Amino acid sequence: MSLFKTYAGLSRDIYYLCLARTINSTGDFVFSLITLVLTLQMGMNVVSAGIFVSMAALISGPGVLLGGYLSDVMGKKTIIVIGQLLSAIMIISCSFWSGTLTVGYLLIAVMFFISITRPAYNALIIQLCTEEKERKSAFSLMYLGANLGIAIGPLIAGFFIKDHVNIVFISIGTVFLISTFIIINQVKIGTRKELASTSSEHAGQQEQQRSSQSPSPLFRLLLKNPLVAFFIVVSFLNYFIYMQYSFSLPLQMNHSFGENGAAYYGSVMTINAISVIILTTVILSATRKLTALNSIATGALFYGIGFGALNLLGTFPHFSIVALSTVLWTIGEILVQTNINLYIASRVPDTHQGRFNGLLLFIGCLGYTLSPYLTGIFIKSMDMESVWIIILAVSLFYALSMIILWYIEKSSTRRNEMKPLDHSKSI
Repeated sequence: MSLFKTYAGLSRDIYYLCLARTINSTGDFVFSLITLVLTLQMGMNVVSAGIFVSMAALISGPGVLLGGYLSDVMGKKTIIVIGQLLSAIMIISCSFWSGTLTVGYLLIAVMFFISITRPAYNALIIQLCTEEKERKSAFSLMYLGANLGIAIGPLIAGFFIKDHVNIVFISIGTVFLISTFIIINQVKIGTRKELASTSSEHAGQQEQQRSSQSPSPLFRLLLKNPLVAFFIVVSFLNYFIYMQYSFSLPLQMNHSFGENGAAYYGSVMTINAISVIILTTVILSATRKLTALNSIATGALFYGIGFGALNLLGTFPHFSIVALSTVLWTIGEILVQTNINLYIASRVPDTHQGRFNGLLLFIGCLGYTLSPYLTGIFIKSMDMESVWIIILAVSLFYALSMIILWYIEKSSTRRNEMKPLDHSKSI
C-alpha cells in the first residue's frame, strides 16, 4: 500500500477528475459496440460493419483537433461537460432506434463527441497541476483509472449486449451523466492555480497568457517550437508500434497456435490488463526521477524487446514466450502513455495546451489508422515472424529520437548558463 503514496498530495480536483474519467471509461468501448450491435443485433455482414467502424475512426481525427481548439477558446472543463452530455444524449437515443441503421450513425456521432473531450482532459490535468512530478502522478492515476474502467465496462456489458442491448445503451449514457455530474460539481477551475501563484511575477505571467488567448495559427506556433513539433511528429511511431497489439498480435496467435489462436489472444489481453493494474504504480514510483523524454525512450526499448521477442515463435511456438512478451511491451505502454503528455505540458502555456494536445492525439489517430495497412504490407511481403524484427527496429529508432531530443535540450540549457529554459514564453 505504500506504493500508493505516490499519488498522495495531488489536489482534490485531480482526484475527482480521475474518478470521473474512470467512471466514464467503463462506457468507453463504442468502437467494439458498433461492430457488435451491427453484426449481432442487425445481422450486418463484417465488411459493411467495418465501414461504420472506419467512419468512426476517421471522424475521431477532426474531433480531437476541434476539441483541442475549443478547449483553449471556451475552457477545458466546458468542453468536457458539453462533449460528455452530448455523448450521453446520443447513446441513450440509440435505445429508441434499436434495430435500425440509425444506431450505427448515432454511435459514430458518439465517437466524435468523445474524441472532443480527450485533449480537454489532458489539458485540464496540466492546468490543475503546477509541477512536472505532480503531473506525472496525475497522468499515471488517470491512465490507471481509465484502464480499470475499460476492463470492467465490456465485461459487464457482454452479459446483456445480445438480448438486452437497450440496457447497455441506457447504462453507458447514465455512466457518462454521472461522470459529467462529478466534473460539474467537484472539479473547480482556478483554485489550484491561485494557490500556486505565490509571486507577482507568476501572476503577471498568467495574465499575459490570458491576454494572448485569441486563436493563433497552429502551424505558426509549431514553427516557433521546432522541438515540440519534432516530438509530436515522431510520436506517430508510438501509436504505430502500440497498434500491433490489436492487429499483428492476433494474426500471430492464429499463425502460431491455429484454432486456439483466439483463446490465446484473449489470454494476452488478460495478462495486459493485469500487468497495467499491478505495474503502473510500481513503475511510476521507480521512474519518478526520470524526465519525460528518458521515460519515453525507456518505454520504447521495452516496446522493442517485448514485440521483438515474438520473432522467437517461428522457432519456439510456446505461449510462455507470448506471456513474457506481453509483460514487457505492457511496461513500455505504461512508460510511454503516462509520460507522452508531460513533454508538451512543460513547454506550452495553458492558453495553447488544448491545441497541442489535440494535435498529438490527431497524430495518434493517424498512427492507429495507418499501422494496420502498413503492417499488412510487411506481412504480405515476408513471413509473419519477420514483422516483429521491423517493429523492433522502429522501436529502437523511436527511443533514439527521444534521446537525441533530450540531448539537444540539455545542450541548450548548458548554453544558457545552466538555467532552465523559460518555456512559457516559447510562443
